[in-house]
Amino acid sequence: MTPEEALRLIQQGESQTVEFKKSLSEEGQALEALSAFANADGGTVLFGVRPDGHVVGVTMGGNTLENLANKVARSLYPQITPRIDTVAIDGHTIIAMTIEKASKGKVIFTGRPLRRSGRTNQQLSWDQVRDKILEGAPDNSEQKDRPRFEVDLEANYDQGGRFQPVISKATQVSGDKVEVLEWRFRGPRFATEWQRDTYFFLGWKAVGGLQWDLDLSHPSQQDAKVRFNEIGFEIRFVWRGQWRYELHRWRDIGHEILPPLYFDEADESELAGRVD
Repeated sequence: MTPEEALRLIQQGESQTVEFKKSLSEEGQALEALSAFANADGGTVLFGVRPDGHVVGVTMGGNTLENLANKVARSLYPQITPRIDTVAIDGHTIIAMTIEKASKGKVIFTGRPLRRSGRTNQQLSWDQVRDKILEGAPDNSEQKDRPRFEVDLEANYDQGGRFQPVISKATQVSGDKVEVLEWRFRGPRFATEWQRDTYFFLGWKAVGGLQWDLDLSHPSQQDAKVRFNEIGFEIRFVWRGQWRYELHRWRDIGHEILPPLYFDEADESELAGRVD
């Protein structure tokens, strides 16, 4: 971002796509604004600018930009990468963080889906999040007919510190009927084997009271889709000759339910002998 571009934003004032923060101590509110921008039209947060548009600048340290980028990565899900620029204006240094509009789905900030409306950040309902996810999917027969499930998740901790997720209900709610599927609990601090149980999962019937003990004392490993403070309940099934996956997640801190993830992974070795 050039000084001329930054000055133009400052002169326009806070808006649907611009927010000012006078200091880096307001980074939490800035990250909230970034997530709301991503869920609307995109936008820019300017550090070192007061709400009235007066430029006061920020004090830069050796790792200031790196720390900001890391905090964005830890606070927003799915992870998004803003553009971060430093700009000199009238002898002051300001920081501009710019985020593009999310291509599909919703960006979650500390378990909350937010959307920019005027100069405020409004929290969305989970129904609105679900509708946006479905809206972002291609409008074709494959997406319309793809099996989808609704999962009610609960969680308990025993006295030994073991985590006990409980699937109180799992029901297929749309798409082609699935006769048999597999499931497992998934996360960076544990991994369970795939279970195949036609008694629980049969067509459109629901599963109830499925409980599993998870030991969270293991060292954290990298997981591409489940973050450190999340628990995942993953479903997979073969549909149209390919493995399809549906991942339901919730945070073990506060038990906040997150929107499900849908993805496909074709593995010929696993498919062999399983698809008629």
